[in-house]
Amino acid sequence: MQLTKPEEILALSKDAVARFISDQTSSKTFSTLMKRLNADLLDGDEPTRRTAARALDHLGFVERV
Repeated sequence: MQLTKPEEILALSKDAVARFISDQTSSKTFSTLMKRLNADLLDGDEPTRRTAARALDHLGFVERV
């Protein structure tokens, strides 16, 4: 199983995001993808954290401080 890369998420049009989430949920990979993005956000180097944050934002998840 190859997970979607954050850059691939960022390349999705806004109109394609809901379908992407639905497809990922149906294939049971969404949870693993979210865990990886959150790990990148918390533990990655600065560029990795920025990309993960942007990908999460693009998917509609808001960062809370």
